[in-house]
Amino acid sequence: MRQVPVLVVGGSLTGLSAALFLTAHGVPVTVVERRPAVLAHPRLRGLLPRTMELYRQAGLEPDILAVCPPGVSAGHLPSVHAPTLADEHELLGDAGKAGGDGDADGTEEALSPCAFVPIGQHELEGVLVERLRERDCELCFGTEASGLVQDEDGVTVLLHRPDGTAETVRARWLVAADGASGAVRRRLGIAVHGPGTLFRMATTHVEADLAPALRGRPVGMAYLDRPAPGTTLGPLDASGRHWFFATALPPDAPVAEEDLLDRLRAATGLPDLRARLRPQGPDLPPVMAFPVGARVAERFAEGRVILAGDAAHLMPPTGSLGGHTGVEDAHNLAWKLAAVLHGSADPALLGTYDAERRPVAERNAREAQLRARARWRLPGHDGDARLTDMDRLLYGGVYHSSAVPGASPPPGTDPLDQLPAPDPLDPRTLGGLPGTRAPHVPVSQDGAAPVSTLDLYGTHLVVLVGPDGDTWASAADRAAKALGVPVEVYHLDTDLSAPHGLGARGALLVRPDGYVAWRAADGPAPAEDADAVLAAVLAAVLGRPPVGSS
Repeated sequence: MRQVPVLVVGGSLTGLSAALFLTAHGVPVTVVERRPAVLAHPRLRGLLPRTMELYRQAGLEPDILAVCPPGVSAGHLPSVHAPTLADEHELLGDAGKAGGDGDADGTEEALSPCAFVPIGQHELEGVLVERLRERDCELCFGTEASGLVQDEDGVTVLLHRPDGTAETVRARWLVAADGASGAVRRRLGIAVHGPGTLFRMATTHVEADLAPALRGRPVGMAYLDRPAPGTTLGPLDASGRHWFFATALPPDAPVAEEDLLDRLRAATGLPDLRARLRPQGPDLPPVMAFPVGARVAERFAEGRVILAGDAAHLMPPTGSLGGHTGVEDAHNLAWKLAAVLHGSADPALLGTYDAERRPVAERNAREAQLRARARWRLPGHDGDARLTDMDRLLYGGVYHSSAVPGASPPPGTDPLDQLPAPDPLDPRTLGGLPGTRAPHVPVSQDGAAPVSTLDLYGTHLVVLVGPDGDTWASAADRAAKALGVPVEVYHLDTDLSAPHGLGARGALLVRPDGYVAWRAADGPAPAEDADAVLAAVLAAVLGRPPVGSS
């Protein structure tokens, strides 16, 4: 029986991202995917700025930008609503300013070093596969997993190879990223809750000349009323000839190519349009059909099996929130798994994954459903009145768990209890608040483009101290040695300290995922032992007992 540290079941966006982040932490990974290759079918239609930050942290930003259309940005790709593509377009919010979905107020540049990137999921997955083949990752396409059995020490799975052979693999941990219809969650008996299915959608890659309908108008995503609410068209490249087409279907309607072409003609307002549907992959039909809805698993882990992405939460595709939430799941989980596997953290740390990510999934599923109703003018919508600003969703969330010892839970709650999904805060006022993403502050370089303070994070715990924070800096070094964990310490000048909420003698602890775990606005109090404080904080973040305890 072959032993592996981590087995990822599912080789799509979330699974490949989990492998990327884990290998960046030095953890070997085996990924199994039942399809023979990356699915060529277009799905996610762009990366939100926060999602790009996560890939930037893993060194993938240049590779992603290299495959994007030159000169095309979110500002050139507004989201619109119209009866058909040929009709008058109504711009949706500040269209094109975030996620291609018009939800931000245009200030995302001040909040992040990254911008929205118009890349298709099939292109992104290709980039991920290329990078993973250079790392300590075993990619097993055309392979199915079955017979999952787990005990206190690991998970045993039978892998069915494309050549007809089978192999038993023993993993210390299994990440289930096998999608909303995947078998792992059902095998574990984990129930889901939520509003359920809104409608059934068919999607396809269309090759057609839609210039007569557009008449020179740019479009990033068009939400259309015909042939039915739930219809969407968006460009797949800069050629103007390749398009993503999605349309709502009756519950039991067959998915026939000619019917899809008729629906495309109705959606474009071009009754004589000539078009063809492109295949989604080798030996696969050109059309995918799946339910659009919102539901969240009642727990994100069972023993040594951990759910991520659509396996843990399903949400409508509007706003790119589904893909973003899955990638952020993988990012949150990767450093914790790595710390446990490397011996730096206690396995108890992995319990904070559910505590931190499930409230986010609940919130984002609700928001994605509201966006779906508003964008497609579905029954019960009230326009954009109830939509949360996208900047708040991406940057304003607060984690409450034992891995954030500096965060204060809402009054009357136990910090170890599962908390409800709180409304996100204004990211411009957070300034290093424990439990929130550390702020982006541009850092100038002599003769070079500015970098970001976010570039400090990704591999280790990081302690930032003010210009006179030597006491905390020395204490961090000693606490790290006492616990046997790597901690990086950086001194900030006044201009960089202030946005983090630090005085000249203050200190801030940032986790590898870029979230603030603890902050002291100033130096230690007269009777306070800085070494003991930081040793206790580091131990808490890693789920370990305090130094010196039995």
